Amino acid sequence: MDPKANTPLPNPLSTRFVATWPDDCSGWQIERRGAEGGGLPHVSAEEYVAGLPGPLPSPAMASFLACPGPLAAFELACDGQRKAVGVKLVPWGVNPVFVRQTLTASTLPQELDAVHPVLARQGGLVTFHWGTPGFLDLCEILGLDSQAVRPRFRPAWEELAEELLRWSCTVAHGTGGSWQSPQGEMRMAVSDLLAMMRVEARPTLRQLDALREHWEMMDRNGILRFGELDVLVASDALLDPAADPGAAQHRDPPRAGLDLLPSRYGPGCQTSIKGYHGRTPPAGWPDPDDAELRGIAITPGGDAVWERPWLRDAMQGLRGQGMVLLSPAEAWVYLDSDEAAYWVWRWGGTPCWRQVRWPALWKRLLWRVWPPALPRDRELATRRMAGGAG
Repeated sequence: MDPKANTPLPNPLSTRFVATWPDDCSGWQIERRGAEGGGLPHVSAEEYVAGLPGPLPSPAMASFLACPGPLAAFELACDGQRKAVGVKLVPWGVNPVFVRQTLTASTLPQELDAVHPVLARQGGLVTFHWGTPGFLDLCEILGLDSQAVRPRFRPAWEELAEELLRWSCTVAHGTGGSWQSPQGEMRMAVSDLLAMMRVEARPTLRQLDALREHWEMMDRNGILRFGELDVLVASDALLDPAADPGAAQHRDPPRAGLDLLPSRYGPGCQTSIKGYHGRTPPAGWPDPDDAELRGIAITPGGDAVWERPWLRDAMQGLRGQGMVLLSPAEAWVYLDSDEAAYWVWRWGGTPCWRQVRWPALWKRLLWRVWPPALPRDRELATRRMAGGAG
């Protein structure tokens, strides 16, 4: 026995529906054929397509064949011509979709729809989900495994996600509206949320921010279990690989490094500021130690600031309490200035920043009577007068 016959292929040919026109013109005769040899399929979709007359070498064909999963083929043989259309089941986001592809040249899908009742039935299946009886029955006829590509969700949200999945495939599917409308934003938000609840998902802060943007603009009327979902989206629980909705309450708060530069408040040091989980600041934030920070600092977070809403709030709070935040380029210029050297000297030396030059003797003597220009210090004073605590 050929061992290949018992080895499953990643993209097998599952079923062939062959329609022929007999000599007596009695009407189309359709035969359903399994993969050759019986048992486990051992003919790949690529091998089957290669054996068709005039296959279509195109990017669309290559993408179709590369998509994981079995292929169901529909053929039409008449007047010496052989035409074929293939059908695969693929997940579009978290929803099931039957994808068709013509497999032979000069072939219109409508030609085979008119001959094959099963193909016409598949085309008429519009609103369905992974558990719709008509969908499951059609998958069985086509030899397509409906569960192989079905999304799996993290245990903590499995029940909620499955209910939301059915709702998104049916009710939300028929809401209409463009993608920029509140209804379209709702469909995108639900799709994004379900994708982040999957077992294999490893959501990022950028993805969570995008979900929250859709969430704010969507039509909330009629959305399934909105209260639970709103709490989930507002928290950072989706970012936890352990998928524990309550884990965010017990995790250590996020932190970001903060580099304090020489100023009237000290010679400079490196510290950190404490953030929070969720969409809104909790009671007691900011940390009392962070609320006492003063002086000149490098803007924390770099580009990552746009991925962390709490860090944006922290920066606004730092400015509000009188701090001056410089970009890395501005900080480099400042550290090379007499102003930074002056404050290091005033604080007794030992600067945290090696870029700061120790002032020459004549400058130190001069600064005892006449300090250098201190533009950043004046900016600090202006901020304190505008509302920052002194």
